[in-house]
Amino acid sequence: MANPLETAVAAVSPERLASHLEWFAGVRRDTAGPGERRAAEYIADRLHGAGVPVEVHEFDAFLSYPIRATLEVLEPERLTLPCLTHSFARSTGPDGIVADLTDIADGQVERGAGRAALVGGLATPVTVLRASRAGCAAVVFTNQDRVIHNMIGTTIWGTPDLDQADRLPQCPAISVDVEGGRTLRGLLDRGGPVRVRIVAEVKTEWLRSLLPEAAIPGTGAGGADPGQFVLVGAHYCSWNAGITDNATGDACLLEMARALWDHRAALARGVRVCWWPGHSHGRYSGSTWYADTRFFDLAERCLAYYNVDSPGVRGATRYVARNTTADLERFAKQIITRTTGVADPPAHRPARAADQSFLPNGVSSFSIYPFLPEDHPDFRPWTGGAANAWWWHTDFDTLDKADTGILATDTRIGVTAVGELVNARVLPLAPGDTGEEIRKAAVELQPSLASHLDLGPLVADADAFIAASRSLDERRTSATDPTAARRLNAALLRLSRIMNPVVYSRRGRFFHDPAEWSPIMRASGRYVLPGLSAAGALASLAGTRDYGFLKAQLLRECNRVRAALREGAGLAAGVAEALARR
Repeated sequence: MANPLETAVAAVSPERLASHLEWFAGVRRDTAGPGERRAAEYIADRLHGAGVPVEVHEFDAFLSYPIRATLEVLEPERLTLPCLTHSFARSTGPDGIVADLTDIADGQVERGAGRAALVGGLATPVTVLRASRAGCAAVVFTNQDRVIHNMIGTTIWGTPDLDQADRLPQCPAISVDVEGGRTLRGLLDRGGPVRVRIVAEVKTEWLRSLLPEAAIPGTGAGGADPGQFVLVGAHYCSWNAGITDNATGDACLLEMARALWDHRAALARGVRVCWWPGHSHGRYSGSTWYADTRFFDLAERCLAYYNVDSPGVRGATRYVARNTTADLERFAKQIITRTTGVADPPAHRPARAADQSFLPNGVSSFSIYPFLPEDHPDFRPWTGGAANAWWWHTDFDTLDKADTGILATDTRIGVTAVGELVNARVLPLAPGDTGEEIRKAAVELQPSLASHLDLGPLVADADAFIAASRSLDERRTSATDPTAARRLNAALLRLSRIMNPVVYSRRGRFFHDPAEWSPIMRASGRYVLPGLSAAGALASLAGTRDYGFLKAQLLRECNRVRAALREGAGLAAGVAEALARR
């Protein structure tokens, strides 16, 4: 008799996926625009047609739309260059602003006060913030290719707190392509003043937004808690048609929801599938709204978050466990190896991107989909989606950029991963791996701190947490009855809630850190222990006023990390001991 989950995987249809993509190709999906409503209705209709329960949530969101922009050189000669402005950037008014242009080759926009700062690369929110605070008249970004990428100008994650209002951009921001950048720098190289007129119109306001959610119940088989669930999400807003960012993800979720619903009798725990609005026009406003309004449900019942962003890209064959927390890395890599044959695939930690709105609450995260090989002609290392393809966040992200065969594989991988997770007798969370990562980060930081701050106590607490977690891990094979398995699983989930907030956030469980890092897809440890990210600067500040400020900040952060390690070690050791006595 066939395994029901294997049957669900085999039921994934490339033809249905292609049909979804063809529909999405004809609809521009700006959040809160008419295209979003059409897309939400399409998603709900397809789910209803498959019998899947669906609710479309409606809520207020603070959104921003770039309308138009022009860049005119007035001196030393007159010419006009193609450009784009960015969501949340400041509008200029119809007459624009006139300013002298200055080249900020090192990115230190603070030197551009009162002028239009010319900065290389993609438009990044932290640069816009710094330029705003420095009093720049505008920022002009020079993209690295012949296309101009749509970007987001604010660092604020989701709906702003009242005390974050000063982070909203206070200056216009535009981007030109690589040729435009060469032209502007060529004019500056002549040595005389370069005067420009910039007109930018950006619509930023509160609007109603729609978020479709499908709910697939668990059966409670084997003593599992049927109220627990895996959260699956993908943004359905886009720049123009946005086929590989992220219509492919939306089609993937529709097919995953249908396959899992049809085989729901085989699911011990539940699955919730959400289509996020406001990914770019609201800096993850949809997933943030869900994280805030479903906070306790997520804290108490969510097993993990599986994010789907840019699967099924033409030519993408390099599989990566992206946005994967340390405690799920082994599980994600095992899924990749078993489904694709790729041995020891790379893993990327969650960045401040990709609707990673659930880490402050401690929810573990993983994603599995492929990227372009680095020698592929479409590969561009600076892009943040569409499998690192050059068309990311441009009007060139069209139907021909998708591959339904690859998308079908990616969808089957998703069904496999989610199905195995909801049916796991013991959850595949590995808290000891989180402890190892904390220890490694502290050991690597210590040389730069020298005698200024001793991380030895933090390392000792990490060692104790690792040892207790390994003891708990040894109870997996002996937790054969439902009561023991549920107690072990409850401990594993509680450990993720204790540890993940200190490893992947600064502000803690109830708030969202700013999006201050560019969402470039590369394996990096720089997203781990962000509260200690400034530690490397401490020694260089010795003898200054700020030295004491930073040292106090780092000590407090060490205390936060140590408190989590000590609480986690006590929990793990206590449950391991109780299970050993059974």
